[in-house]
Amino acid sequence: MERLLARRQELLAAGARSIGWKLAFGAEPMLEALGLRGPLVGFLTDATVVESGAEVAVGDWSAPKLEPEIAIHLGPGGEGVAAIGPPIELADVDRPPTEVAEVLAGDVFHRGVILGPPLARPPGPLAVTVERDGERFAASADAEAAVGRLDSLAAYVSVYLARFGAATREGEVIISGSTVPMIDVAAGQSWACRVEGVGELEVRLT
Repeated sequence: MERLLARRQELLAAGARSIGWKLAFGAEPMLEALGLRGPLVGFLTDATVVESGAEVAVGDWSAPKLEPEIAIHLGPGGEGVAAIGPPIELADVDRPPTEVAEVLAGDVFHRGVILGPPLARPPGPLAVTVERDGERFAASADAEAAVGRLDSLAAYVSVYLARFGAATREGEVIISGSTVPMIDVAAGQSWACRVEGVGELEVRLT
């Protein structure tokens, strides 16, 4: 975490703007496999933000992945779930996940994030649908069953960061970790991820 936060500070000093944080490896099988007691926490800046519908070149990535997630928009004091959104995270698994320290120091494979506008959470479970080239590819009827309760995730990140002298802030976003198993992707594909009642985002890989 010290190396991760030092890297983040270097980016901010060079002009990047902090937009929030990311959770990773929160699913129970990953926690057990890696010997973790809770998810890892990485950072997000505007340097890796991609607009919905844009093209992203992945041809030179080692192992490009896509993760449909839930965005938690933080409230006053950097606490609580003020709103949610339907993010897509793009990752490059360029080393084995078992190399936990190196993976964390490298911001847990992060390469890009697409964020929709913050919206009020609709009632009921958060259903997620993923399409590849216009056809249904994956889905989750209840995203929180995979990633955990959103209010608990927001509280977890706040406590986790405080141990290292960092803090969440109002208006920042936390992306939840993948709501379905991490998806292998390749150049030439178009992807769309939708959170029912919240919104849909798209990306084309080149």
